[in-house]
Amino acid sequence: MKLRTVTELPIGMRSLFANLELSSSISTHILLEREMSVSISKLASTYIQLEETLNSLSLADNYKKVSQLKESLFGVRDIRNTLNALMEGKIPDDIELFEIKNLALLSDSLIPVIRIFSDSFPKLPDLSDVVTILDPEGQRIPSFYIYDSYDSELSKLRKKLKSLEFFDEDLHSRCSLIEDRIRKELGNSLKGRLPDLVKALNNLAEIDIIIAKAELVRKWNLTIPAISKERTSYQGLFNPEISSALSLQGLEYQPVDVSLERESPVVLMGANMGGKSVTLRTLVLSQYMFQFGFGVPARSAEIVPVHFIHYLSGDYQDVNKGLSSFAAEMRKIDNLLKQSTETASILALLDEPARTTNPYEGRVLVESLITMLKSRKLLTLIASHYNVTAKGCFKLRVRGFVNGKMNYELIHTDDSDAPREAINIAKSLGIDSEWMEEASRLLDNYKETI
Repeated sequence: MKLRTVTELPIGMRSLFANLELSSSISTHILLEREMSVSISKLASTYIQLEETLNSLSLADNYKKVSQLKESLFGVRDIRNTLNALMEGKIPDDIELFEIKNLALLSDSLIPVIRIFSDSFPKLPDLSDVVTILDPEGQRIPSFYIYDSYDSELSKLRKKLKSLEFFDEDLHSRCSLIEDRIRKELGNSLKGRLPDLVKALNNLAEIDIIIAKAELVRKWNLTIPAISKERTSYQGLFNPEISSALSLQGLEYQPVDVSLERESPVVLMGANMGGKSVTLRTLVLSQYMFQFGFGVPARSAEIVPVHFIHYLSGDYQDVNKGLSSFAAEMRKIDNLLKQSTETASILALLDEPARTTNPYEGRVLVESLITMLKSRKLLTLIASHYNVTAKGCFKLRVRGFVNGKMNYELIHTDDSDAPREAINIAKSLGIDSEWMEEASRLLDNYKETI
């Protein structure tokens, strides 16, 4: 899956991208078109690079250098079409030759800066010969035209044209023919340098991306995760978007600890408005952040890379297919089960499955689903307000109201202390007190019968 697709999901990745301070448009395009990584070695290399960049950013002496480097990266243009046209044998025009010259000048000027700043950055190729080809007079100015020094005959004809008081079409045509020949020769000379030109363009964009990722780690107080093969675990997991919104109101986000293991599906129990959906959405966001090489929103984390992320959330009614919410939801879960027969490299995060059917069938659907997912050894977290009794799962619940305040900490629970927070939440919202008292009375009577 590409990052562009992930930004369209309702999980907060769009907010992340909006806070990513990329300097050049090509960096944005390259990052959005990047595929989610599942390679442990590639992710490890990415995080080593990110950590080394963070260390460099933390040095006071490098602050000014980073600002200058980012300012220079603003000058990186997306000239992939120009380079592709050159590869296909098209004779470059003056604008395209200017674009190539600008890239070569910029890359050449940044080699010593990057070398001083960080060894972790991708290396830039030596394009000094390209600069010489496109800047024969050595002015190192980011502009281009067919210089007189390219051809002595052209120089003579131009001087003659300039000396005339009238326009000479024949002289002008002769100049144009020579200029066209020079453009063709320049194109042929540059074609052999295409691999390094492409490398310079991509590596400059990559440097821009690395710096932006490192700055986001500092801005959002993210962490560099450890890479795991069996267990995903977070200490102090938080949602960056919600945390920022609360901070503007003078409020503080309450981080949570959560772990997922293949042998034991996690069931997160509790009433609606208890924070379950936010926890699931944050887990989805963090998994994608991890597999695209970003820091993750936690105090510390170890994460298993997976090939597929199945996230069930919201209203799945599909009007076009004539499916109800329940039918659409069942189809999505069915797709998960079919895929799980082929691979266990799946993270399944399911928010209130079977919520739209009656509680008796809903509960058995959830319990049977847990049994199946456990047998297939997926990393699974299911949020449910049903009092699930499936064997072999690890149950968590939101701690709930403590001293009149909502506590979102996740704590281990068992069948005997299933959460009953709905009435407390309703009371906190100021809902009709007589109704809440009657509901409490009926609940007490119900407890006495079980």
